[in-house]
Amino acid sequence: MLLSKTAEYALRAIVYIALNDAQGLKVGIKDIAKELELPAHFMGKILQDLVRKSVIASVKGPGGGFFLHRQASEISILEVMQTIDGLEAFRKCGMGMKQCSDTHPCPLHDDIKVYRNQMYKVFSSKTIQTLVDGINSGEYFITNIHEVES
Repeated sequence: MLLSKTAEYALRAIVYIALNDAQGLKVGIKDIAKELELPAHFMGKILQDLVRKSVIASVKGPGGGFFLHRQASEISILEVMQTIDGLEAFRKCGMGMKQCSDTHPCPLHDDIKVYRNQMYKVFSSKTIQTLVDGINSGEYFITNIHEVES
C-alpha cells in the first residue's frame, strides 16, 4: 500500500509546518509549496481541508499562516491518513474482491494482511514529532534540496 499523492503532500506539509511552528513561525501556502516543490493550488486545498478537520490551524493576515494548535507528538501519521484518505486502504482486498476476508481470502490475502497490519502499526505509533525529530537529526529529509557543505 502506497500513500496517495494527497496523503504524501499532507504529511510533508504538516512536518514542514511543525518544523517552523517549533521556532514560533507560521508559514503560508506559497512558502510551503515552494520549499517542498509541490503545486501551490493543490497544497492550498489540502491545507484548508486539514484546518477544517482540526489537524492544523491557520490565521489570516500579516504574520498569519499555518501552524500546529496542538503538540506534534499528539498527531499520529494514522490520524493524517484517516483525515485525508480514510482507513479503507487497511481493509480493502489487494486484488479488488468485495468479499475478501480470513474465511474467504483471495490468493494474496495472507501476504497483504501482514503488510497492512505492519503499516497500520507504523502509522499508529509514529507521530509528526517522530518525523520532525528525524529531520532535525539530519538523518531524514522532506525536500529534494540538499545543502552542499563547502
